[in-house]
Amino acid sequence: MTLDELTDYFLANDRFIVASHDGPDADGLGAVYALVLALRSIGKQAVPTVADNVPAKYRFIDQAGIFVPVSASDWPPFDPAESTLIVMDTHDFTYLGSSGERLLAAARRYLAIDHHELKGDPGPLSFVDPTASSSCELVYQLVRRLGVQLPRDAAEAIFAGMVYDTGSFAYPKTSERTFAFASELVRLGVQPYAIHNHLYESGSIGVLILQKMVFSTLELHSENRIAVQTLRRSDLAVSGAAYEDAEDLVNIPLQGRTIEVSILFKENLQGRLRCSLRSKGQINVAHIAQSFGGGGHKTAAGFTCVSPLESSKADVLQTIGKALSRA
Repeated sequence: MTLDELTDYFLANDRFIVASHDGPDADGLGAVYALVLALRSIGKQAVPTVADNVPAKYRFIDQAGIFVPVSASDWPPFDPAESTLIVMDTHDFTYLGSSGERLLAAARRYLAIDHHELKGDPGPLSFVDPTASSSCELVYQLVRRLGVQLPRDAAEAIFAGMVYDTGSFAYPKTSERTFAFASELVRLGVQPYAIHNHLYESGSIGVLILQKMVFSTLELHSENRIAVQTLRRSDLAVSGAAYEDAEDLVNIPLQGRTIEVSILFKENLQGRLRCSLRSKGQINVAHIAQSFGGGGHKTAAGFTCVSPLESSKADVLQTIGKALSRA
């Protein structure tokens, strides 16, 4: 769909359920929040949902308290069979979680809005722009096209998502358009330092302890071009930090001049193992993640591991090592 077609779709329909991927981040949550408020402002019935409770570090996004776990007994407030499910920030619906998948099966139709590299066909009802910095950037384009005057909290939600997914306006997809939109949001009342403080300066002491524990596992490979860190679920118990608090730890090794790719293996409290990948741009880690059933961006991607840690680590190191040799 084009942006005009997407705008026409929203104007022609009335009921929407808006969701993001399992374990949502600031971009997914910000996009959901702002889109719901925008649709409500033009008389549409729109409700947001999250597969789980919103992580503590992102609760500042939901200033109006509108997020409801899909497991709530009185949710959704209207029949999904008479609604459109809007899936934000992921075109891979296996990342919706079991409750999200039930909604997907029940909804009259679904529509994807995303900025990740494509993994298969997202379907005829989709607005996908891999050149955009974030899903929040796409939502802001849509809101402008709908003629909606954003309230300050929605503007802050969009700005937070843009800051998060651009690495504070540093990642390769940050464009002139991104900065122009950010400037407009600041004129609407967004205070950049307040958003930065919420995202990066409001963690618990447990987060610092977790950083120390994870960084102590640092391994260097391929002549110091690959860095690997590991987070065990026991680390979460000892530090008192939440699983979501580990998201940014994968970026730290990229401070090293020779490091081309940083890898973080992280285990949640249920024992599920995920691999997060970051790159300075020479290696497309989205392609690496896709080879293991995941996805993402050229410089930031990830996947769920199906093998134990040591075998997963060996497979990933071998794949990235080959990519470095070709590069």
